[in-house]
Amino acid sequence: MKKVLLVVALLLLATPVYAADVTITTTAGDLNTAEPNALRAVRVGYTATAADTIRAFALVLTVDSGCNLDYIRDFNKGECNVAGRGYGIFPGKFRDVINAAAPDWGNTAYNPIAPAGDLNGSGGNDNPRMVVELGTIYQDTNYPGASGTLFTVDVNFEGKSECNLCVAVEQTRGGVVKSDATAADVTLPACLKVTGPASGCTVPTLVGLSRTAARAAILAAGFTNIVENNVPGTGQAVRTVIAQGDTAGSVVPCNTVIDFNAVSHPIKDTAPTALFANWVTNGRPACWAYPRQCRGDGNGTKQGLYWVGSYDLAILKTALNKAATAIPLGGICADATHTKQGLYWVGSYDLAILKTYLNKAESLVATCGTPGASDPNYWYFCLPTGVACPTGKVCATAGICPNTP
Repeated sequence: MKKVLLVVALLLLATPVYAADVTITTTAGDLNTAEPNALRAVRVGYTATAADTIRAFALVLTVDSGCNLDYIRDFNKGECNVAGRGYGIFPGKFRDVINAAAPDWGNTAYNPIAPAGDLNGSGGNDNPRMVVELGTIYQDTNYPGASGTLFTVDVNFEGKSECNLCVAVEQTRGGVVKSDATAADVTLPACLKVTGPASGCTVPTLVGLSRTAARAAILAAGFTNIVENNVPGTGQAVRTVIAQGDTAGSVVPCNTVIDFNAVSHPIKDTAPTALFANWVTNGRPACWAYPRQCRGDGNGTKQGLYWVGSYDLAILKTALNKAATAIPLGGICADATHTKQGLYWVGSYDLAILKTYLNKAESLVATCGTPGASDPNYWYFCLPTGVACPTGKVCATAGICPNTP
């Protein structure tokens, strides 16, 4: 038994090991994210046992379903010479677009893709399958080198994050042929996993936007799950986004819940349903948060000595007894009761309140927010910046409300 094993071992040592005539290589290159679906460049090259080993290649490239092959480039064109020792003869395209008597190698239609109408040809760019054929003609010693680039092809991801590119020999179009016209022994690469852009959606910049603009930006980025938190601010305008959960510019799964913090609205969402609903119906007017708006102060500022003056009366006149669609910009600020009076948001009740406080000393015009049924603004958050909330009143943290002294 030992003698038999010895003989086998000697035979194995004596058996020649034949290397492949040529090895095909694939190498992933740059990712071009400027394209709508992103493109990853893949270089297809060869390494032969020696120069002038291989005369022609016929290869088929395929990618996973959902990806496509696009933009073949970086190939030699025409006769192999000192200026370019490569594979520049493409049989199908040579037949279709090249005048052999006066070849124009710069013709943009001349490329290695086998015509779609030929036997086992391919559909050209933007397909998951591409058949390429490259040959060479030369004089003297201007033959191709032992290794080099055959071409570069771009993988189009169509929204996917990765796919596999595989290379095979296309035997029906000639396969890989050696210079002595015999079939070459070819080593093919394993399927190459090429990666596209990070999968998911890009988080937009939300800080500084209004709550409406923030929601629109989130939806435009491809997200659908939104959580909005109301928090006290430090002087920012009402409904401005002051913080966001996910970092702007980061790529996260599109089903991620995108949350942001917006400065609190001037009316508590726990207020009586009608009051809060009326505020929303009128476009969440920030002026309803002015500290004396419930007394007729429609512009939130003093006019000389008075909080309620002729400017506020002028605002009221523009909106008095007007349909909601006819109230001019800012006119809703004259609605001191925050309820409809019949058909109108600004009516005689609001006028009566304004007349009560018109040109009255500040000491006679109390801020809004006194608890009790007699004061419809019990649910207000707001007070002037820097003013403490009086005992028995319901106020917001100082600094939340805009346009306050």
